[in-house]
Amino acid sequence: MEIEVRSRTTGADDDLPAVLVRLAHERTTARDLIRRAVTEQIHELRADAARCRHVLDRQYRSDEEVRARGAVRVPLFASAEPDPTVEVERAWRAFTRGTFAISTGGRRVTGLDEEVVLDLAEPVVFVRLAPPAG
Repeated sequence: MEIEVRSRTTGADDDLPAVLVRLAHERTTARDLIRRAVTEQIHELRADAARCRHVLDRQYRSDEEVRARGAVRVPLFASAEPDPTVEVERAWRAFTRGTFAISTGGRRVTGLDEEVVLDLAEPVVFVRLAPPAG
């Protein structure tokens, strides 16, 4: 089955692209869903490495990282291609810290290892909870 995953950041017009995530069953965990979605987002954005880095940072950068830098900016290493393993781990940390939430079927997912039952008619939405400063 393929499920649509959308990512939203309040006030941003450069959200991560909506992606289709392929799953063997309609049940998975938030951890697996995040891993598959981030990997697919990177695949979709690979043609433009700087944009890819910028939107990944905007969606998954923690509040502490934002405060440490003073603003969300494209890092100096923006031309480096994102490492899916590193980005997935960063997204897991961001979810655990409450930087973004996952919603599906009108229900908010609360834990990485929580089972998520997906419905083809309902997209999954990753929502940045606190817009990054800057």
